[in-house]
Amino acid sequence: SCDLRDPGAKTFEGLIFWGAQADAGPTAVPGQYQVRLTANGVTEIRPLTIIKDPRLTGVSETDLAEQFKLAIQVRDKTSEANEMVIRIREIKKNIADRVKKDPSLDAAGERLSTKLSAVEEDIYQVRNRSNQDPLNFPIKLNNQIAALMRVVETGDAKPTDQSYEVFKELNDRLEEIRKRYEE
Repeated sequence: SCDLRDPGAKTFEGLIFWGAQADAGPTAVPGQYQVRLTANGVTEIRPLTIIKDPRLTGVSETDLAEQFKLAIQVRDKTSEANEMVIRIREIKKNIADRVKKDPSLDAAGERLSTKLSAVEEDIYQVRNRSNQDPLNFPIKLNNQIAALMRVVETGDAKPTDQSYEVFKELNDRLEEIRKRYEE
């Protein structure tokens, strides 16, 4: 069986989202594709045609392509946000390891870790430990971006102007956070 979806966003261990599914990528649009089948050590490539649901009246293939294009952009921005969290966690671990070897770096390491934690907490709700935690702790930017995917992919149609506007606002916020991260 095939779900006709692109790969989902980059994720990290323990990721908890509310109203979003980071591991599910956008659904493929109508067109010609190739499918690779492997069985008993033998791989074959066969053509695959995806056609538009004939019940979709008033929706063009161009509309579906626009929907896919925005969904891919949303997925990629979710990955960018999650990759920053992954990198921040790696850096903080490296700082802790370095401080263990050289305790004179403790104060400097603590300052840098605190700054990195502030950036991480703007991207991801670090207090999430279970699927119910977002009820008590507000979702952060990576979850907000990922939740936009659900809005964009609800139904088969060109994305609304509001979806593009929200994407721009979330992307602008991500860029502001990226600048702080790079500093």
